[in-house]
Amino acid sequence: MKKVILSVIIIAAVANFTSCKKESIDCSLVSAKIIRYDCDRVIFKLLNTENTGDPDWLDVQTGARYNNVVSYYNICAIASLTNGSMDTLYVQIKKDNLEYHSLECIQCKAISTNPPQTKVDFTEISKSPCTTQSKGR
Repeated sequence: MKKVILSVIIIAAVANFTSCKKESIDCSLVSAKIIRYDCDRVIFKLLNTENTGDPDWLDVQTGARYNNVVSYYNICAIASLTNGSMDTLYVQIKKDNLEYHSLECIQCKAISTNPPQTKVDFTEISKSPCTTQSKGR
């Protein structure tokens, strides 16, 4: 009887081990520092080596110059994560269509002063640089 119970426990352990899900960590998100909130957009400096944004952008409100600057039009999505603070977020940039205007958020009609020309959409926005992905065996 003890051998049968021991065999059942071993089989159950092996079955549990082979059917468990393995997690992998994906750290492919891009660091994006918030430079400014405008009425209709959030302006980010992308902190990566790939040149996606405006190469030499002047913030006329502060006089500071930045490179790799982009506009993101879903201000509600950003404000819900940051509560309006000037955080660094981690994003996945949508590569195939950079001309994007979000309809998920009430849009302001005020004219932004000297916005970046590069507009982006983010497929993922996070406060963490890495995401955990589960993969079944």
